[in-house]
Amino acid sequence: MRRKSSATLEHDRLRISPPPPPPPPPSATRQHMEQATKPMKSLKIGYVPLAKGNWVTPTLETLRQEALAVVRKTHQDYTVVGGESLVATDAEALALLDRFKAEGVDVIVCHFITFCLGTIVPLLAQRSKLPVVLWSMPEPPMDGGALKSNSFCAANMNAHALWKIRARYLHVHAPLEQAESGLRKVLGPIAATKRLQRTKIGLVGSRVPGFYTSDANELLLRRELGVEIENITMFELVETAKKMSEAKVGEALELLKASSGRACDLSDDNFRKGGALFAAFLELKQKFAVDSFSVKCWPEFSQIYGIYVCAIMGMLNDRAIMSGCEGDIYGTVTMIMQNELTGGLPFFCDLISIDGEGNTGVNWHCGAAPRSLCRPGAQSTLRQYFRNDGKGIINEFPLKPGRVTLARLSETRDNDGYRMLITTGEALETEQLLRGNPLRVRFDVPLDRVAKTLIYEGFEHHFSVIHGEIVEELLNVCRLLDIEPVHLR
Repeated sequence: MRRKSSATLEHDRLRISPPPPPPPPPSATRQHMEQATKPMKSLKIGYVPLAKGNWVTPTLETLRQEALAVVRKTHQDYTVVGGESLVATDAEALALLDRFKAEGVDVIVCHFITFCLGTIVPLLAQRSKLPVVLWSMPEPPMDGGALKSNSFCAANMNAHALWKIRARYLHVHAPLEQAESGLRKVLGPIAATKRLQRTKIGLVGSRVPGFYTSDANELLLRRELGVEIENITMFELVETAKKMSEAKVGEALELLKASSGRACDLSDDNFRKGGALFAAFLELKQKFAVDSFSVKCWPEFSQIYGIYVCAIMGMLNDRAIMSGCEGDIYGTVTMIMQNELTGGLPFFCDLISIDGEGNTGVNWHCGAAPRSLCRPGAQSTLRQYFRNDGKGIINEFPLKPGRVTLARLSETRDNDGYRMLITTGEALETEQLLRGNPLRVRFDVPLDRVAKTLIYEGFEHHFSVIHGEIVEELLNVCRLLDIEPVHLR
């Protein structure tokens, strides 16, 4: 009898599915399924170059033109209104404000090219109700002559007025050559708050039993952040999947099989149900006009439908349809913020270990991470859920390394507002330490401090991890939305 090689035995053990044949040209339905939802990003900026009337010189006019060019380059999806001439009087500011209102401006950038009158900025803020960016510049070299700019002092004076009238504002202090980067750090958060105000999350089911950490105050969320919740029954999701046409199931099934490097231990029934479920989510997204989902993914989902939803949520996340686990609305909102600020895809996770050497912890979840976060060189695998009940589907792989920002939106203790945990670390090369999606992180602050903050400040056990360092951007979101930041640094 011929003896099998170790490679053949491993293949038999996993029962790896062969790669699917080349797909046919995509139909309109499949193109819809494959289409990613892009972060909103679009923003209309009202630019106000400010100067004191008796300080205006030809040099300032040149500076205005150069600054306007900088603002226009800040982001390809941003448009700029105004800035064609220096503004030095209330009348000039009000004329510009009329134009801002007519063109639907989202934010006003007040650029202190020099010192200016203290009436203009609060006037613009009060009458527009828009967020304001105060842009000051370093003082030119002092040569024993007259004060040339006094830009920061002007920002300081106007910030006081905005603070007193409770206007929303952010500040950038940068010369022209550094202003593009600085402006992005304030305009990105304003775009994020704009997206939140237009966001509707489909809550499928409710929260998982006993997971008080997934509770959300629906009207507080709408009042403070503008996010709406659409309650969708699990029955409707399951029935929509069961009644899905064979054509749509087939197209979704191709996408499911393509969402991982290989598959093992999954029946044809598991695959078919997975394809139908993905198509059902997209159908309900259109029906209810939702942008994201939060799903009560256990305990009854697999009993009712026959599979777990994990890998399907990973597919949604890979298309930037942010989808949080275990009915956690605030975790999902955190994902939406991070996605808008970076354009990247977040990882919804638990912190399961704080005991690693070198101040390392392990973030993990069952198998709902988007495949695009898979560590280079690792193999993603569609598998049964690790509780061994014969049901799929999870997408199992370790996550990629790099700088990361961990965050969590949370209600205050008295349930009258919000706070946000923010910290950073270095995601390390991670092996498949356990079933699901693991990620080892070397935190920038002592893990003992992280643990004490989580335990004694009563934070929830779910977090959103995004590749990239966006602490300043998240702090600016907190400033705009009156969220209390809990920044561990």
